[in-house]
Amino acid sequence: MSTSRIGERILMSSQGDRWMATVASTIPTWQRQSLEIWFGAWMGLGVMLAYGVYTYPGSERTFYLICMGFWAFFALKAFRAVRWRRSGLEVIQLSSKGLELRLDFGKKQGSASVHSLDSIEPASVPEPNPRSFLESMEQQFWVVGGDRIHLQIAGKTHVFGKQLPLQDAQQLAKAFNQRLSKLQKQGA
Repeated sequence: MSTSRIGERILMSSQGDRWMATVASTIPTWQRQSLEIWFGAWMGLGVMLAYGVYTYPGSERTFYLICMGFWAFFALKAFRAVRWRRSGLEVIQLSSKGLELRLDFGKKQGSASVHSLDSIEPASVPEPNPRSFLESMEQQFWVVGGDRIHLQIAGKTHVFGKQLPLQDAQQLAKAFNQRLSKLQKQGA
């Protein structure tokens, strides 16, 4: 079994015909703590809104209920971001059986999407657009997203490599494409 690293977040290993890359979701401690403090403050706001729902009658209660709906939506998004940053891991596995993509949280494996090798096209890394507001937002530490590597599988685009630096994403895509090509030749 051989292992190698790309940057600080990517670990690749191979054994026989199986190749696996894991992309950690780690961020600097100060960013993780800032995210957790913000989440705590958001929970505090939720308590105040719930108090308003419980205390005020009539149309004020309706107002607080509507606010609670918006609050709950963003609370869920914030919870997912905190959970992802604490223990998230992207797993990309190639073998003669196919490609498996999944998101793991700590010791809990996520549900895998499995694809046959013959339906997979080589991975690509689109150049980032520095003028795109949405693209720059997806690269912020409080967002779960910003996938860098794109795969065409049976006509659909699948993505992985959340918030990777461009150079790391290009190296991972190159290693993925080399292994994919080797496995596709063996299967043909």
